[in-house]
Amino acid sequence: MKTILIPMNGTSPSDSLIDAAVLLARQINGFIQAVWSQQTLPIIAGEGITLPAEYLSQFEQEERELSEYAKSAFLKRIETLGIPLGEMETWDRVAPAAAWMELKGSGAVALAELARIFDVSVMHRPVPETTTDWRTTCETVLFEGGRPLLLVSDDLPRHFGQKIVLSWNGSSETARTIAMTGDLLTSADEVHVIEVEDGKVAGPTAAQVACALKASGANATSQSMTRSEGSVADRIMAYAREVDADLIIKGAYTHSRLRALIFGGVTSDIFSKSTLPVMFCH
Repeated sequence: MKTILIPMNGTSPSDSLIDAAVLLARQINGFIQAVWSQQTLPIIAGEGITLPAEYLSQFEQEERELSEYAKSAFLKRIETLGIPLGEMETWDRVAPAAAWMELKGSGAVALAELARIFDVSVMHRPVPETTTDWRTTCETVLFEGGRPLLLVSDDLPRHFGQKIVLSWNGSSETARTIAMTGDLLTSADEVHVIEVEDGKVAGPTAAQVACALKASGANATSQSMTRSEGSVADRIMAYAREVDADLIIKGAYTHSRLRALIFGGVTSDIFSKSTLPVMFCH
């Protein structure tokens, strides 16, 4: 991991979001690219339907003001944290650096397309949730970006990935997540591979996964557990707290997003509840 994307879909960056990206960048000597996606009004088709010119002008002005505010907040925090500005094309890879860019497109979709060329995207779950835009962007980046997403809350650890809980459910999504986070897993002090009763699909066991990770150089152990009370997600998060983990790694949406929306699911629960950083991949 070297390149980090901060995708913003009409939402200004919080200090926690920028701090998380900088924390990760310092661990890996990485490059941070913050991206603001400028919203465009949808074209409304229909005979006799027009949008007043003053409305379009006001919308564009509001978008410009929002982007300028977001840019100012990002640059100010980056300066406070001592990260130099630069361009990825001329970055020397010796120390962290950061840059700001803006693009026009269809909101979260444009950000997800850009995420395909970055090693990881970082997003923040706001508390309280005053809008669902952040979640829509998260899920779009996950499904369309094809790369890992690090979701953080306001509670940030001192490091990412010294003690990792890898939530194994036997799925190809989690296998893909392991492949894309291999550097973090092999450099961690501890990797706890866990599987929860009623939270698996057909596939290898957690013990087999831990054995394979050991062969790759990771300090991995395995644990199988019953769900007990609460949901599978609650059990995963409780175990992470028990071992004082600083990162959860998990495959996202083994079942379809529509099914999770209707019936609930482990990914949705962790999205909504986890105060620990979580690395997802679909």
